[in-house]
Amino acid sequence: MDIVIIGAGNVAHCFGHLMKLHGHHVKQVISRKKENARELAELLGGEYTDDLLDINMEADVYLLAVSDSVIPELNDQLRLGRRIVVHTAGAVPMEAISRITTNTGVMYPLQSIRKEVKSYPAIPILLEAVNEEVQKRLHALALSISSTIAYMNSAQRLQMHLAAVFCNNFTNHLIALAKFYCEQEGRDFSLLTPIIKETFLRLDKYPPESVQTGPALRQDEKTMALHTAILQQYPAMQQIYPLLSESIYQFHHSGE
Repeated sequence: MDIVIIGAGNVAHCFGHLMKLHGHHVKQVISRKKENARELAELLGGEYTDDLLDINMEADVYLLAVSDSVIPELNDQLRLGRRIVVHTAGAVPMEAISRITTNTGVMYPLQSIRKEVKSYPAIPILLEAVNEEVQKRLHALALSISSTIAYMNSAQRLQMHLAAVFCNNFTNHLIALAKFYCEQEGRDFSLLTPIIKETFLRLDKYPPESVQTGPALRQDEKTMALHTAILQQYPAMQQIYPLLSESIYQFHHSGE
């Protein structure tokens, strides 16, 4: 397929590279920052511009790989008739681009993506389409770059986006806090790498609720009190600790 990508960030780089790798032609990259558009377009073998008025009108699919806040602006500025236009946001409804075209859709990558990482992990794609014709076209496009595709409406996709925040964003932040704490206290954070890896590797074999461990699960109040006491200089961590501990206990013991 011939593709036009609007945006030059993480998702634009990822989708662009995967589409080129699997035989699609990225005809054009459009970005507010011309240098960013040029950089990605040169990697993908397409043209580039920073002006929406210069958009190539001969593509099969127009991919809006931009931040959520930019989507309303594009909805006001772009008019592409019946051409297929999709956005890639998890928390934005499909209707948010309804003024651009009558053939709207969503291709949301349910994955944490960084353009610096060229070896992309498995990327489940959540699809939504306004009609059967668009759905068939997007299914073919998504299937060419991902082995896991699911159909969800905007409300369902938002639920998965929220779940992803808990799985990825929150867990990564907790690890960042642990690293900061170790650095402040002169402890070697690298010693925690094996337990971090094991935490996530277990998910390949066991459901997370079955492998929960720790003082909160045991209701080890003495240990939890010691932990809380040594967090006096770290108010954010001291606030989070009892909340998560109570959540763990309630989750595992509420039915007793």
